[in-house]
Amino acid sequence: MESIIPIGYWIFFIITIVGTFVGLYKLFEKAGYAGWKALVPVYNVWICTKITGKGLKWFILLMIPVLNVVVWLLMANELSKVFGKDGFWAYVGSMLVPYFYFPKLAFDKDVKYIGPHESPKKSTGREWADALAFAVVAATLIRTFFFEAYTIPTTSMESTLKAGDFLFVSKFHYGARFPITPLAFPFAHHTMPVIKTKAYSDAIQLPYMRFPGIEKIHRNSSVVYNFPEGDTVYLPNQQNSYYSLLMNDAEMMRAYDKKNNNTEKPFSYYYNQMRSRYEASGELAYRPVDKRDNYIKRCVGLPGDSLAVVDGILYVNGKKAFVAEHQQKSYDVKFKENVNVTNAGNVLLDLSLNPMDFQDTVMMGKNIVITANMNINNAATLEKNPSVESVSLNHYDRLRYGYIGLFPHNPKGMPNSVDDFSQIWIPKKGATIAITPQNYYNYQRIIEVYEHNTVTKDNRGNIFMDGKPLTQYTFKQNYYWMMGDNRHRSYDSRYWGYVPEDHIVGKPVLVWFSWNKNLPLLKRIGSIRLDRMFNFYKRSWGI
Repeated sequence: MESIIPIGYWIFFIITIVGTFVGLYKLFEKAGYAGWKALVPVYNVWICTKITGKGLKWFILLMIPVLNVVVWLLMANELSKVFGKDGFWAYVGSMLVPYFYFPKLAFDKDVKYIGPHESPKKSTGREWADALAFAVVAATLIRTFFFEAYTIPTTSMESTLKAGDFLFVSKFHYGARFPITPLAFPFAHHTMPVIKTKAYSDAIQLPYMRFPGIEKIHRNSSVVYNFPEGDTVYLPNQQNSYYSLLMNDAEMMRAYDKKNNNTEKPFSYYYNQMRSRYEASGELAYRPVDKRDNYIKRCVGLPGDSLAVVDGILYVNGKKAFVAEHQQKSYDVKFKENVNVTNAGNVLLDLSLNPMDFQDTVMMGKNIVITANMNINNAATLEKNPSVESVSLNHYDRLRYGYIGLFPHNPKGMPNSVDDFSQIWIPKKGATIAITPQNYYNYQRIIEVYEHNTVTKDNRGNIFMDGKPLTQYTFKQNYYWMMGDNRHRSYDSRYWGYVPEDHIVGKPVLVWFSWNKNLPLLKRIGSIRLDRMFNFYKRSWGI
């Protein structure tokens, strides 16, 4: 994964470095030390501990990766204190904008070095306010640029990652993004808890930029990313893509006209009709990239890869793809005549299957048939169970889904299905391809939405971009293809397509807690999965 850093950010980065070190240079001189010592790595940290009176313990803490980020925030504020500046704005200035604040202190003739001293006793309210201010600033910086906690809400990655797993996700592995919407309520994503109002302001939106990462996204890695189709959300039904709702409603309207009115207009007519209705509802929310819902899936396709699904088997570049150790699919489990519903359910639960993956229970004659998602080892175990008559793998063909629900949503193209997906090519930054009426649907959203081009069509179907015929296109960023390990119960790229590079959030690195989230609160304590806790990222999660 390449780093995308506009020249403006390089200029900003240089300003921060120069401003911080110029400020420290002059502050060192005010404290009685040679200014040049501020420019010497590590040694300047030691001098800071001398100036602030913190000594060897703090120096050691400042040498420990990750922890040193938090300790440096404290050190920055301590530097402010020994020059007579204490309080809320000193917290903000020294910790958030030291490249401005330190030079201000350094060149202010009224600011003198007073040395470490016992701070005057503060009121209880002031102490709490200062502590809260520091905690918010420090946690926000860590959450934005280093680590963030996430919860697995669904079974789309079962059993690799389970619903109820709590993860730490590293922002710096793939390169931390600068916030696109910096004006936001701390710790809230896009919606305020309880009151359910917007938790950010889009008055200021910065261009996309990410720092260089310490590794690239590898094929089959588990990746956290912002939901690509989450730019528009229908608030009463946020669990489904707004665009899927539009297409499904349009198709239902078209089918109704055909059946009841013996008429049928172009699909685009019904689509535009439904879009007008949704827009008139006043229930739509529009979200920038960094405020879209977070998803976690396995990256099965990299930029430049070709990918297809044939009879439920994923092929990448013409070869069978990696199969996760615990990959699940949908099976019909037919029980013997003497087995009731309760006992049948218990047989499946004894395998530690998630009840959320029990899709259907029907009677086939005198036999109970339960459709459930499981891995191949679970299926083999069930086949040997004396209560089970048969176990058969499901095949999800286009009769269940069809083109309307699956990418690229092309009514004129070959219908795809979950288990049979036509070959697609994953765009790579800088690559140029020919654009035809046949393949345009594959790249339409990339060209128009992710890469912000104005596209029109004439009555004959000719495509124009910025007023010129669109015969070829050069991609501006990399794209990825994501799929869940619970292959028949995963809302992933098969439904909505490519994941742009600017939507990548981070890499899961640690399961720090896990329990069964489907149980009542009091019963969850007994469901804590001690065997999953404090497990670091491993091969079964991704390579």
